[in-house]
Amino acid sequence: MAPDERRRQWAFVAASALAGALAVPLHPVATLVSVAIAGLTSFFGLWLWRWSGLQQLLRSTEPSAGWSTLRVVALVALGLAVGLLLLAVIRIAIEPALPSIGARIATAGALPIWRRILVIYVAAVGEELIFRLVIMSVIAGVVARLIRSPGGAPSPAVLWTSIAVSALAFSAAHLPSWSGVDAPGPFLAMSVVALNAVGAFVLGYVFATRGIVAAMLVHSGADCAIQLIGPLTG
Repeated sequence: MAPDERRRQWAFVAASALAGALAVPLHPVATLVSVAIAGLTSFFGLWLWRWSGLQQLLRSTEPSAGWSTLRVVALVALGLAVGLLLLAVIRIAIEPALPSIGARIATAGALPIWRRILVIYVAAVGEELIFRLVIMSVIAGVVARLIRSPGGAPSPAVLWTSIAVSALAFSAAHLPSWSGVDAPGPFLAMSVVALNAVGAFVLGYVFATRGIVAAMLVHSGADCAIQLIGPLTG
């Protein structure tokens, strides 16, 4: 491994460990455990990513193409656009049938800005680690081997299977956070799954073609729309 790549890898592990530290209340044991889990997950996830062959799908070798300010802004803007689209669907199509869903969004507005920024950072890093870097890599690697795909980049079928499975897992993981909404039922469950699945498909494709850091930036932009702009639209 080249020195530059090694430094980037350890910077990524450090950023993941920081997310782990922020994910739990400060505690001499829980914080250290969370840091260790996040750091090891990112380190192991990078190995899984290479093992799966997904790294061969990168359209530009990350980060040799350069992480210019413009590129970072473009990725965050993409996520913001996706998040605003989903927010509009919630406000226009879902909230009229389920008014209490607005209270779920308003809850975010009750938190201080700095708390919401921390939530965005932890979610963008932690969820991309789990659902894209780990789950997508595992599914792509396993499916490629089950169908005895020749060596090289995963086929489109393998790629989209891994995106779909990770999107389903991502959507299901978000259902419990909506359990407090009044009158939960099939409509709410289908709405939550569908909206999160749309975002997850975008994130999965970005991860496969641009890398995990790009997926985290897009994720952060989408969460900014929900966490920061969402409460202002009620």
